[in-house]
Amino acid sequence: MRGEKRQPTIEIAWRKLAFFAFLFVFGFVGWKVFSGSRYMADVSSDQTAAGILNVSEINLVINKDGSVTKDGQKISTKISPQRNFDELRMVVYDQNGFYLDSLRVNLKLPVAAAQTTKSEILAIHGTGAADSFVVDDSTIAYDADSVSPASTVTIVAQLPKGVIQLSFYDETIYLISTFGKSVWLILAIAIPFIALAYLFLLISLRRKSQKIVLPDRAISAPPAALPPAAVGVLLKQDIGAREIAATLIDLSLRKFIYIIDRDRGFSFGKRDFSGQLIGFEKILLSKIFRQNLSSNETEVSERFANHLYSRKMSLFSREIYALSTRLGYFKENPSKMHNRYRFIGILFFVFAIACFFVTLSYFSSVPYAAFFWVGMMAVSLIIIFVGGAMPIRTALGRQAMTNWLAFRKYLSDPRPLSYDQKNFSKFVEYLPYAIIFQVEALWARRFVDQEFIIPDWFLTEREGLGLNDFCLALYPIVSYVSQNLANITEPEYK
Repeated sequence: MRGEKRQPTIEIAWRKLAFFAFLFVFGFVGWKVFSGSRYMADVSSDQTAAGILNVSEINLVINKDGSVTKDGQKISTKISPQRNFDELRMVVYDQNGFYLDSLRVNLKLPVAAAQTTKSEILAIHGTGAADSFVVDDSTIAYDADSVSPASTVTIVAQLPKGVIQLSFYDETIYLISTFGKSVWLILAIAIPFIALAYLFLLISLRRKSQKIVLPDRAISAPPAALPPAAVGVLLKQDIGAREIAATLIDLSLRKFIYIIDRDRGFSFGKRDFSGQLIGFEKILLSKIFRQNLSSNETEVSERFANHLYSRKMSLFSREIYALSTRLGYFKENPSKMHNRYRFIGILFFVFAIACFFVTLSYFSSVPYAAFFWVGMMAVSLIIIFVGGAMPIRTALGRQAMTNWLAFRKYLSDPRPLSYDQKNFSKFVEYLPYAIIFQVEALWARRFVDQEFIIPDWFLTEREGLGLNDFCLALYPIVSYVSQNLANITEPEYK
């Protein structure tokens, strides 16, 4: 409104946010997986400074807390807890690309438990003799001869329980790893159902506390001078193609535009713009006409064919939401509430995807835990698509809703209206509201026995059109335009 000072707002395109969040998550996880896969190739890289070496020795130490160090430097390899022992399984040579006459790995334990530790060396892809043996009470050696450039050598040490003291985190991971596949499948299925039930219960309780009193009688006129699009928001807490279609017809009734029906296509024409227009109506007209006095089907189609999203249509929706909120019908702007749920859902979804790949990459002992994150993704989608249905009408909004439902009852009454001068113009006058309430066919049926005169804002090359012909000519035009304009509205304003 003119002269009104607006507070600065920060607007977020949720699809763009989700897209860049996915790029970040996949890039980060991919980098971590790649860098982790390169580690063991780097273990022996310091031994190749002089070119080809014939002998290599690696010194490893297992610390009391289960961490592993190589030459005094901590490495990422960790001890994996098992049911009856704690296991070190480590690749010490992985197709490093050079030949070794011999490879020696010395493994130092934190206590004197070498005799009771089961050790094994696994060598594949071109390796000679390979064996492990006890050096002293706390040291185990692993030897491999004739290690080819394509070989992979892995050492295994199964430590008796109590040799190391694993952290609470590692013990928890082990406990989780004992869950079978069926447990994770049940969780993956149960969690979305619980979330869905919770949301529906929350919506049901909110609707019960905001109960709309259904009218017991109809009223034959709109209960308030409210734009049809604002009535649509009051009814659905949402804006779609019907709100746009009703606005187009309402603008025609108020002599701002006219609609031309041709044998091939259609056109919109400007009339008198000197009257009072609401902000969202100005935005819609600027989208259709731009600087022209008329706009044919080709030009109108270009308005949405060249856009993935339209800033003007987003502003159109935002203005209607703001008007409905200023009128006191909602506790808060419905679009902001919808965006809040979308934002929370997207965050959960991105988090679940990240955890899904991290689980597969770093927790090989609990691969079925990935099912849990699949269930979390389903929960996120439920939040995004269902959470926005939460009713937030005020007491004034609920009373207004009851009044408008009484008017809807009149529009959908199956009894024909008697012909008189008062009823003559009612059909087109109330048609925008009938479209909002999705009863345009029932409303037209009430006038089926009356003589129909085409309104002056609808121009057609065809002669002798009756009521049914008028509807069959008008509805496809406004439906085509409004549906396509609704499709290019940014998601956060729908």
